[in-house]
Amino acid sequence: MNPAKVFGQGELNQHVDPAELLEDIDLDADEISQRKDFIGFDEEDERRLADLEPLLRDSQNEIADRFYDNLTEYDGTLEIMSRSPKGIEALKQTQRAYLVSLATGNYDEEYFRQRARIGKLHELLDMPMKHYVGQYGVYYDLIFSEVDERVQQQTVSAIEQWVDEEMDEGGFQSRVVDRFRGLTGDDGDDDGLDPSLEQAVREAIHDGMADVLALLRIINLDMQVAADTYFESYSNDLDRAIERRERLAREVEKDVQKPIKDMNETSASVARSAQTINDLASSQAQDMDTIADEVESLSANVEEIAATADTVGEMSDEAESLAENGAEQADAALEELAAVQEVTAELTETVERLEQRTDAIDDVIDRVSGLAERTRVLGTNASVEAGRGENTQGTLKVIAEEVQSFADQAQSDLDAIETEVEGIKEVTTDTIETVDETTNRLERSVDRVDEAVTDFDAIHDAVAEVSTGIDDVADASADQATSAEAIHRTVEQSAQKAERVSTETQSVAAATEEQTARLSEIATNVGKLTELENVERRPVYEQ
Repeated sequence: MNPAKVFGQGELNQHVDPAELLEDIDLDADEISQRKDFIGFDEEDERRLADLEPLLRDSQNEIADRFYDNLTEYDGTLEIMSRSPKGIEALKQTQRAYLVSLATGNYDEEYFRQRARIGKLHELLDMPMKHYVGQYGVYYDLIFSEVDERVQQQTVSAIEQWVDEEMDEGGFQSRVVDRFRGLTGDDGDDDGLDPSLEQAVREAIHDGMADVLALLRIINLDMQVAADTYFESYSNDLDRAIERRERLAREVEKDVQKPIKDMNETSASVARSAQTINDLASSQAQDMDTIADEVESLSANVEEIAATADTVGEMSDEAESLAENGAEQADAALEELAAVQEVTAELTETVERLEQRTDAIDDVIDRVSGLAERTRVLGTNASVEAGRGENTQGTLKVIAEEVQSFADQAQSDLDAIETEVEGIKEVTTDTIETVDETTNRLERSVDRVDEAVTDFDAIHDAVAEVSTGIDDVADASADQATSAEAIHRTVEQSAQKAERVSTETQSVAAATEEQTARLSEIATNVGKLTELENVERRPVYEQ
């Protein structure tokens, strides 16, 4: 099997340009030479690797099988292998070719170009570096177990060769054993292995370790190149990320300039509003102190008004009681006066009756006076007639009849006068009784009125005290009104300041919202700097 015909045949190889890859990782002939010198890889190592080719060819199938048996035991590596377009058998074939190529290469640019291809293919499969490097640990175990067997065989062969040489010198078996044990002297001391035997063993082991070192050095060079492909990919990703960050930084710097400027202006506005709010708050605090003082004064006035109101209430109750008593006395006096009015009406009626009786007596007296006049005239006529002497009897008869008539009339009038006098006596008696009753009622009315006047005087005094209390209440109310007015003014001022605070607060809120918007805008722009590059890149193993 020629490894060169195996490498580069997979589908993923179309995504890899080995020549460009070496250029990307700065790997040329000089760099290869320097790396070889650094780890001590030389022509002797190349010779030893060439000597190991038969061993590697003979072990390639077993090593490839055991290598992939180990990888398929782990989900992580199994998932990675599933991404490869090659099946397990094809992967084993590639592994066998790689193993043999360790001993058949010229270790020039072409050799390391293939190594770079291998590393890049693993990177394209998104195999983590830990798995790629870690699989060499498995490789060491598999290869060096074979090399170990070779070293042991070389050592045994060296011992056998030494024994053969000793036998060829005509020695006997016992002598060989003694030489093997280092017992060559007569004293029988055990000085260890025979120097020539020890030298043969050491040379055999050294030769085997030199083979191991040759394998380690070439594998180390392979790992360096593979790691370079990983680092080159990481570097490209980093360069793209840095370029994107720089581009985003420029864009963000451009995008945040205006928001930052606006935010600075808004911050200045907020600072001014905050200072205004602070000044208003301090002023409001002073207003609250003023209100507290006025409220304290108002409270004192309220207490004074309450105390005075209690006194006024008591005096009002007393005045009310006195007023009720005075009203009762006045009602009683009115009742007495009403009774006096009734009695007076009766007295008036009695006097009218008495006047009527008096008028009747006057009429009788007038009639009696008329009779007396007529009697005087009649007497005069009788005297005249008596002087004449003739027909005296007839005349006297007539006079006598007249006198009799006058006498009857006078008697009748006297009887009428007596009747009227009796009536007057009765009316007078009624009048006296009525006057007495009126006098009594008037006396009672006077007493009632005196009592009412006394109550009214007391009411006057109580009302005066109430008036004084009301004046005190009025004064306290005036003070209260003054305090209330002061509180009102202060509250109005506080309200105006509160409105200003509200306005400033709204301004601050609006500015804060604007700041928040600007900060969000800035955060969005700055967030671009922290976002991972999210470039949709389809993995090559899916293409």
